[in-house]
Amino acid sequence: MSERNFYSPTEAKELYGEIVPTYQAAFAGEPWYEVSKCPDVEKRCDGNLSPLQVGSPCGTCGMCPTEQAYLDEELTARFDTLASSRSTSWYIEREDSITTLAAVAWTASVETIATEKYPDVPEMKDWLEEKLGDREVIWLDEVFANRAIKPKGNLINFGKMVLGFSDILGPSRVLYRTIAPQMVIAPQRNFGIKANTRKRILEVPDRRDFVAINLGEM
Repeated sequence: MSERNFYSPTEAKELYGEIVPTYQAAFAGEPWYEVSKCPDVEKRCDGNLSPLQVGSPCGTCGMCPTEQAYLDEELTARFDTLASSRSTSWYIEREDSITTLAAVAWTASVETIATEKYPDVPEMKDWLEEKLGDREVIWLDEVFANRAIKPKGNLINFGKMVLGFSDILGPSRVLYRTIAPQMVIAPQRNFGIKANTRKRILEVPDRRDFVAINLGEM
């Protein structure tokens, strides 16, 4: 871990050449397997993203994906939109001038989270309002690692990252969703009872785990 890990959106933009391919490779692997855009008109793949390589025929719809899941220009446009529309911060770990892990977080209202992250699960808006009210929170939007460079141990600094985001962005409650087991284990390890990761107790109306870390009680 280098001495410098937190970056403004403007500073992170200079590292898009490293961040974008790291993102693409990370989400093409387990547990996401988001390799290509699903061409099926019925959109039977989760998130409209397929585990198939571009040009490979699908056994379900018989079609072949023609585009990779995340195009360079789509990712850079999305990152730029975050930077211009809300308070945003990046956390980046690098080794030998190569990005090994990156994360982006931003401040948000419940309405923003429901609209942008759960348009396919309308029940989440009411659930979020019930749990959080109208308070502003930090949404940990993406955490992704270059496992070709660093196969394991990428979340060793998870606690420092979360605390740093809170220091920079302000709110003391950090939220995110995930399907990665490591992203459920890490907050339990670093924050104990301050991190609520119990999907069945929370009764989250979504297939993904919802994690809430309350730093205000520390």
